[in-house]
Amino acid sequence: MIRASDIVIRYGVVREPLSFSFADGECVMLKGRNGSGKTTLMKTLAGLLQPLSGTFEAGGEVLLVPTRIPKVKGFTVAEFIRTGMLSEYGSFRRPGEEADKKFRDAMEMMELGPLADKDISCISDGEFQKACIAAALTRKANVLMLDEPTAFLDVENRVMVLKTLQHIAHGTGTTVIFSTHDIYDGAKYSDSVLSIS
Repeated sequence: MIRASDIVIRYGVVREPLSFSFADGECVMLKGRNGSGKTTLMKTLAGLLQPLSGTFEAGGEVLLVPTRIPKVKGFTVAEFIRTGMLSEYGSFRRPGEEADKKFRDAMEMMELGPLADKDISCISDGEFQKACIAAALTRKANVLMLDEPTAFLDVENRVMVLKTLQHIAHGTGTTVIFSTHDIYDGAKYSDSVLSIS
């Protein structure tokens, strides 16, 4: 669940106040023209930026997955996903059974088992986007936001990622918000639309 009341963000100029509410398990498409402040809104909801005014609540952790995370050679898909868990469990603490279960569940949900031992520099952009989402899923956030998750992907991978996001929302109860310029396919795989201008 995420709820915003008269929230104002700054992106070049002060925008009109935004109010919205989305339920647990809802998949939401965030749309707007270039420069409308979609990324700024996401960073604000994730706590990376402060709103100028207004309030919002999410009932738990809000996690933002940025676009174009670099594929650094030398990490397998499994290592990449486990590395993302270090912020929660610490660099010098061995993850326990709970962490292992989160890892296995995320790998299974994103169907990454066959890619576990592949170097991330050798997998497709669509497969890597799935790995990035899996890394986010290990955090069990109440709200998962993705900034342009289908950018630079071909049609088949765009549809695959959008289907996966809706499946995550419906299957886990996580509120998923994604920004996209692919309005046609985005609308097909979202439950609600948040439009900013």
